[in-house]
Amino acid sequence: MATYSLAVQGALADNESLIKVTTLPDDAALPGSMAQAMQNGTQILCKNQDGSQSWYTLDAERSTPTVPVLKKVS
Repeated sequence: MATYSLAVQGALADNESLIKVTTLPDDAALPGSMAQAMQNGTQILCKNQDGSQSWYTLDAERSTPTVPVLKKVS
């Protein structure tokens, strides 16, 4: 089960203003973990604002350590 204690939030790729709306799990929230997930194309189970969870990948072209940009897996 994923934990979200670090409370690192990401923005959705289709959101033009890059408002942070999704919380990354602790195992993908630190810069080194983010880089590894981007390199491998790892799917990450994130928590949405309503408390539900969805799978996302990190957008390597637009993400920064302070604003991870997430693309929803369909």
